[in-house]
Amino acid sequence: MSVTIIFVIISGILSILAFNRRELIDKLIGWPYRTAQSGEYYRLFTSGLIHADYIHLFINLFVMYEFGRFVEAMYGQLFGEYGKLLYALLIVLGVIIPNTIDYFLHKGKSYYRSLGASGTVSAVLFAYVLFNPWSKIYLYGIIPIYTVLAAILFVVYSIYQDRKAQGNINHMAHLSGAFFGFLFTLLLKPELWSYFIQQLLSFSF
Repeated sequence: MSVTIIFVIISGILSILAFNRRELIDKLIGWPYRTAQSGEYYRLFTSGLIHADYIHLFINLFVMYEFGRFVEAMYGQLFGEYGKLLYALLIVLGVIIPNTIDYFLHKGKSYYRSLGASGTVSAVLFAYVLFNPWSKIYLYGIIPIYTVLAAILFVVYSIYQDRKAQGNINHMAHLSGAFFGFLFTLLLKPELWSYFIQQLLSFSF
């Protein structure tokens, strides 16, 4: 079975179960202070499997499903029999690395919590940009924009919002996940950099 679909199913089931079980959320949520005090490092991964509400869940899993299948297929083409394993590693580390950064930034704040698959979704999305920078996506389902331009706007917006430090969205997780997905894929296949540049330069109206 597709790694993407497995992740979507597991995250979907756990999230829906957690919506009605506060004790399950408390057990799985990213909680840097609690992790530092009690050594519950499993939270660095489990927090990426649950979501705040149905909208949060739908957006993350829809994007993961739409773009993850393409990235998973490309990993299969590039790495053969190791493709699924490496793609699974992209997803797992796409959860753990942003949450580890979160841990070091916020482990002294007892009130801080974080949850959601946004870090690994960003990792998959930016791996997609590396493969296919001039494909179009539709913001809000209606506004067409090239993926590479959407990626640039995404980074600028996330940096701006992270510096404002307002709201409940973990913009640092978005940023760190995005950069990880792009760089991890490049490290696995450095030749993709020249391919990416060629794709950028080949654009025509």
